[in-house]
Amino acid sequence: MKRKESTATALFLIVFLWFCPALSQVKAQNSGIEVPTRLALFLDCNFCDETFIRQEMPYVDHVRDREVADVHVLVTRENTGSGGEALTLDIIGLGIFEGLNFSTVYNAPANSTEDEEREGFLRVLEAALVPYLIQTPLRDQVRVDIASSEVSLTEQALATEDPWNNWTFEVYADGSADFESQQQSFDTRYGVYVSRVTENWKIQFRPFFNYNYDRFERDEGTITNTARRDGFTSYVIRSISPHWSVGGYGDILTSTFSNVDLRYRLMGAVEWSLYPYREANRRQLTVAYRLGASHITYRDSTIFNEIEEVLPQHILNAGYEVVQPWGGIEIGVNASQYLHDPARHSFQFDSEFEIRITRGLSVEIGGFVEIIQDQINLPKGDADLDDVLLRRRQLETNYEAGISFGFRYRFGSLLNNVVNPRFGGIGNRDRF
Repeated sequence: MKRKESTATALFLIVFLWFCPALSQVKAQNSGIEVPTRLALFLDCNFCDETFIRQEMPYVDHVRDREVADVHVLVTRENTGSGGEALTLDIIGLGIFEGLNFSTVYNAPANSTEDEEREGFLRVLEAALVPYLIQTPLRDQVRVDIASSEVSLTEQALATEDPWNNWTFEVYADGSADFESQQQSFDTRYGVYVSRVTENWKIQFRPFFNYNYDRFERDEGTITNTARRDGFTSYVIRSISPHWSVGGYGDILTSTFSNVDLRYRLMGAVEWSLYPYREANRRQLTVAYRLGASHITYRDSTIFNEIEEVLPQHILNAGYEVVQPWGGIEIGVNASQYLHDPARHSFQFDSEFEIRITRGLSVEIGGFVEIIQDQINLPKGDADLDDVLLRRRQLETNYEAGISFGFRYRFGSLLNNVVNPRFGGIGNRDRF
């Protein structure tokens, strides 16, 4: 293995390698467990390019289950202030390497290509495995090559001065069109993200625009439908401690589907986190409270005979999320209430569990339920069939629920080393 690494990663390896070999050798001698001839790696990452990693790392055994692994690499990711991603690698030693655990981070820039991102991730992953590889017969083949920098220390210091002051701008646009002899549809959305993220501040301004057009040719005539959903969202959040944050939210919305001609809303907010924010990539338990008011002008009179009104409102959000070697859990509770009429409220509970039961077997269970008593924007009158089928208007309901479940059981060979890209999906499209 020979790949160029940054100076920071190399210094980390020098310190780590100084202590880890001795610890591992002592443990091996005391336990009587033989050191593996090849390192068995279990990469726990549902967004990594595993085919590329297997191709570039043929010197380890890529296994499908942590029960037979020597090293478990758990990868989580978070968005960074510049629009990129921070991938945290938690390296967990198993068997003879139990107790040799550490974490490292790969920061993928926002403008990196897919190939640059996977190459950078591979470099960090390979460097992270060095403390384990040197305990195998591969120890004499391991090399750490520190790339020489052509930038002087003065130039490096100047490079850290950000002329944009941590502000980032992202413009997006996408669309789709579908044409048949008796049906046409067109969808488009576009907008801008303006963001600034620092250790103490999190700011975002986002104008957005969505347009949908459908046309159907029927014996009874032509049916057309257009829908728009445009608006502006923003927030300014200030961190005041490792567990507390305060902020403000503001948004503007116009929506044909929701019968909203124009809505302005301003809300203040406070959030408390049980765990320090720096641990958010592996576990979170947060409670957030918002208080504010909306001014709404409706397209048509509502079921309460309102065409314009001011609505004070408060919102409570609580969430728990944990990512561990045995799986992950996400639980969320969202409650909202209009203060002018406490009977107008909603409550939503959603959860998702992914649990590894035993070797090769994992289960996934998810679901949500929402109690809806706050559809104050519904227009008067009954919706005709065209409105229902084309989703021209929101329908009245007092609840919504859903559930999903599944399991995965894999048996047979646990090795995952071979890569065979022949006929990789070519010609497999089926119209039926």
